Amino acid sequence: MNIVLENKDNRQALLKIELKKEDYTEKVSNELKKLQRKAQMPGFRPGKVPMGIVNKMYGKTVKADEINKILIDEIYNYLKEKEIEILGNPLPDQEAAESIDWDSQSDFNFIYEIGLAPQVNIDFSSNIEVEFPKIVVEDQTVDSYINDICRRQGTLINPEAAEPDDVLFGEFAELAQPDTLKPGGHTHKARLLIEYVSDDNLRQKLIGITVGQHIDFNLIDAIKNEAEVASMLGIKKEELGNYNPDFRFTIEKISRIEPANLDQALYDKVFPNAGITDEEEFRKAVANQISLKYQVDGDKHFRNEVMKTLIKRASLELPETFLKKWIVASNKGEYTPERIEQEFPKLADSFRWQLIENHLVKTYNIQVNEEEVNGHLAEYIRNQFRQYGQQELEQPVVDNFVQRIKNNKEELKKVYDNLADQKLMTLFKEKLKLKVVEFSFDDFVKFVTEKYQAEQVSE
Repeated sequence: MNIVLENKDNRQALLKIELKKEDYTEKVSNELKKLQRKAQMPGFRPGKVPMGIVNKMYGKTVKADEINKILIDEIYNYLKEKEIEILGNPLPDQEAAESIDWDSQSDFNFIYEIGLAPQVNIDFSSNIEVEFPKIVVEDQTVDSYINDICRRQGTLINPEAAEPDDVLFGEFAELAQPDTLKPGGHTHKARLLIEYVSDDNLRQKLIGITVGQHIDFNLIDAIKNEAEVASMLGIKKEELGNYNPDFRFTIEKISRIEPANLDQALYDKVFPNAGITDEEEFRKAVANQISLKYQVDGDKHFRNEVMKTLIKRASLELPETFLKKWIVASNKGEYTPERIEQEFPKLADSFRWQLIENHLVKTYNIQVNEEEVNGHLAEYIRNQFRQYGQQELEQPVVDNFVQRIKNNKEELKKVYDNLADQKLMTLFKEKLKLKVVEFSFDDFVKFVTEKYQAEQVSE
């Protein structure tokens, strides 16, 4: 066997492979023998079909399959040995392939097109500046979060008179006409949340109502959502037309969440083992928690800016003609010539970014080990259970959940990719020159939206 690399232009090349009969005969013979042992044909005992018949039936197909396997192995071994980086996969020359006579030929010449990957050279020491949005948490946002925390950690009470945030429980009874219950009319007990009542006048009438009182109103007008109305009446949405929308609601119970006090018990419950002892420290902890949540979006924007900056800085020339042909061949029927031309600029940048990312991973030895995966998953499991009030799980329970996730190959790959991405993000923040710009969350959303829309127009 002989392989020759012939460079063309625009980072494209040809691999010319000369295959002799002795390169594939043994493998073809071994495969035919396997088929002979399995072959069944009338007039012959199982496994005793003559090789001549087996060869006549399967010889050409087996020869083509085995030669194809040899070609794939040898091409990638050659590329690895010569340290040749490519984009996409080698494409066989169709004209040369169609001229092969599998019946009579014993020696073959194959031609493959390849796209050569450009060399990446990114030097972070050159002070590459990238905009980094820092989301500043405003006091009113902290206040809102603390109010929500106090409500979620509060105590359920049953007052006599209703307030705006209360939940009313009682019976709905169908009316025949104003102030008159319908004989044998539909009744159903359900909850009514005052804050979800759309009719402002009705909502004001419900505030201050007491247990035992009733109020008549049109449910459709009050709620403005037929699915919710049907649920409150215990019927199907399509059955609403069978009933008068006017109902009497008699209050049987009022439920209210009495917010928890800002005290040591709350601090310890929300942030266990954090050593928080006063309201100021609690507010800082809440603000930090919000900031981490908001900064996820800020980091996404930062990563996009890093991608655009490094792609521009690297200035990588791609084998465009080859890549367009490879994309069309790899996605049969999906790309027309017009579509590939329209979408190629974005596809090209995805290739460039993959090259840059691979270069950084190799240069800075970014790896994710099993211990890191186990630790990440264990913390994820504990956080999930903390949301339901279970603060501490026994280690065997955590280990069991971790192993169940790791048994799912797709989920495990996502974890590895996520951790590797986090390490890249840390690298960017450490090595790049950050141009920090502070935003409130609302201003950041507005900024990103307007920037994205402007970029769409420019494209």
